[in-house]
Amino acid sequence: MQTFENQQPSLLELIEEVPRIALAPAQKTQLATLVEALLAEIAATLAREVGNEQDHQ
Repeated sequence: MQTFENQQPSLLELIEEVPRIALAPAQKTQLATLVEALLAEIAATLAREVGNEQDHQ
């Protein structure tokens, strides 16, 4: 039986990794703002989908 090594790192490993590029503080702030906006949009979309599913039941 062959065993295969997991070639893809886990999310936790990626978070703990040192970034490969250095970001200026202003870029980090912009990136954080963008991530927050994307997460808010995802949450709003999921909330609408849940509402739509409840309306159809």
